[in-house]
Amino acid sequence: MDTADLDRAAREYAALLSEAAAADLAASVGKSTVGGLTDDLIGRAALLATALGAGPPPTPDGAVGAESGDAGPPDLYGGGFELPFRRAIRRLGSAARGAPSDPRAAADLAALTRDIDAGARALGRALGLA
Repeated sequence: MDTADLDRAAREYAALLSEAAAADLAASVGKSTVGGLTDDLIGRAALLATALGAGPPPTPDGAVGAESGDAGPPDLYGGGFELPFRRAIRRLGSAARGAPSDPRAAADLAALTRDIDAGARALGRALGLA
């Protein structure tokens, strides 16, 4: 499966999120917060990666395990909060590139990509970067 659009959208979202400070995670983005939106996108990417046959996600220390609780370093000046998102997207991208063609999975990947694009726009506004 082609992941070029996913990769582009994820780079844009992660670049914006890398500017977030701890307090920014509570900023409103629609009916959610920056942190809630990011957690939702990570969760959706993880579910789709698993559905496409990816193994268990690695933990930050390299062991295999869940990504929960992996919120990044508490950096008051921004940076670090995008790392779990980047890991989830890398895992999904790897699984998608190795998966056989599946129209349902391709549609799910396209929907997630659209939501990441929309999330990036909302994130930029919430952080005052757009």
